[in-house]
Amino acid sequence: MQGVMKITANILDRSDHLFHNLPIGLILINKNDKINYMNQVAHEMFDFDGEILNTSIDALFENASTTDVKQLHHHIETHDTISRNGKQVITRYSPYLSEQGELLGIIILIEPLTTFHERVSHLTDIDLFQGILQELLNSHARFRVVLVDHSEWLISEHWWDEILNVSPYADKWVHKLAKTAMETRRVIKEIFQDDNIMSNHMEIISKPIQINGKLIGCMQFLNTGRLNESEQELEFAKKIIRKLEKTYQIDDIIGESPAINIAREQAKLYARMETPILIRGEKGTGKYMLARVIHSLSEKYSYPFLRCNFSTLAALNDLDTKLEYLLRSGRNGTVYFYINEKLPNDKQMKLLEFVNNSQGIRVIFGTSLALTSEYWDHSFYDLIQRYQITLPALKDRKDDMYLLVDTLLAKLNRQYHTTISKVDSKVIEYWQQCDWPGNIAQLENTLENLVLQSDIFTNDISKNQLKNVDLKENNHEHTANSNLTLQTAIDQFEKNHIMLALQQNAFNKTKTAKSLGVSVRNLYYKMDKYKIERGAP
Repeated sequence: MQGVMKITANILDRSDHLFHNLPIGLILINKNDKINYMNQVAHEMFDFDGEILNTSIDALFENASTTDVKQLHHHIETHDTISRNGKQVITRYSPYLSEQGELLGIIILIEPLTTFHERVSHLTDIDLFQGILQELLNSHARFRVVLVDHSEWLISEHWWDEILNVSPYADKWVHKLAKTAMETRRVIKEIFQDDNIMSNHMEIISKPIQINGKLIGCMQFLNTGRLNESEQELEFAKKIIRKLEKTYQIDDIIGESPAINIAREQAKLYARMETPILIRGEKGTGKYMLARVIHSLSEKYSYPFLRCNFSTLAALNDLDTKLEYLLRSGRNGTVYFYINEKLPNDKQMKLLEFVNNSQGIRVIFGTSLALTSEYWDHSFYDLIQRYQITLPALKDRKDDMYLLVDTLLAKLNRQYHTTISKVDSKVIEYWQQCDWPGNIAQLENTLENLVLQSDIFTNDISKNQLKNVDLKENNHEHTANSNLTLQTAIDQFEKNHIMLALQQNAFNKTKTAKSLGVSVRNLYYKMDKYKIERGAP
């Protein structure tokens, strides 16, 4: 409890003025559902008399949804009723976690139901507040958020004071950086130093914000301290933007081999079409990512992207209800079906009818199975075979190994706050001789284990470090390493154990959950926690 209160106090000291000026209600509660903080907008919504701190959240809402958030560490958006005045509101409950993944409390964002209905579907202020507030809890950075019309949407205290203290002429330079970052859609990191005051300098990091592929503004961070602190601010900016974007772009398909170049060009072509397509490839080749890329390149980028496994459809007694849900929730968007087992013929016919009659919904199929006509209705088989993209196995594109390793290592360095500069060329040459049955997913898992087994003095990964990684057996077991914290080691073991169970059960989530002795819902939570793609990439 003391940890929560201490962190909350730091938040209020630093950003109280921001929270009170938000156009949306904000409440912070601890693990015991007691209120630690409420901003001015929330006070007005609840019309609460008397002392609010340490009051139970149950005193405010008729049915507060905190239990599921605490158990699953999931975001929940729901419709609530305020107990005192009967007002209808939309609330977003989000877990507030420590760096070790421990639940410290819950953030609750609230807006009136009427305001919620007025929001544009592809740009929700509540999502932006969500991403930024999560990072504000653990950051000291001065920042501002600028929208595409160059208006300031959110700004930290003393932002312009610090900039003008360096130079009275720096404001135009800052505005120009934001404009350039949005026009080029690239991160810009520049240093300003006043020629007349040589000791004064500052660095501005400008990063465009995109949601579902649509540019909505730019986030800027200010560093007026030592220049070597700027990398920390850049990583902070990247972390926020990754949370806000929730999508993949064509540049995320890494490689220059002919097969990958063909797949990229096909993705660009099919993104302009409405017809269903099939993405083929072994497990771990990136089928789900490519489906997201096609969605983001299409005119549907600002609408929902849903995914569903055939194993889920096969287990349903009432397929019509599931298809109605997909039709309602995926309106004007894309639905990705992962073919991980055969569907009974009657369900194939219902799915065929869904695809043919769902106006406005784009359907993408993905599979690692060898589809043969005798197991499928001929009409359905013809539908899914008509347009195809094939992703090559890693063993067939080994010239891409250097690019893939560099990209994955940069990602892991950000994730685990390590500073490993490279993987030795002898390691990559050795990896080029391996078969990689798990493809890119296995390569990432292998590299992740090597990063976690490295100590703080490791600058590069050498061939001597490969002795604990058995590629031939596709071993996911994690070797004990005293350099890891206990929680990190536990998380890594749990992730690897889940990956192994998924592979042994052909990525069938129901069978995997049963073998692990957990519910399917809990398995999905764990997969989301460890960034394991639900669709069996």
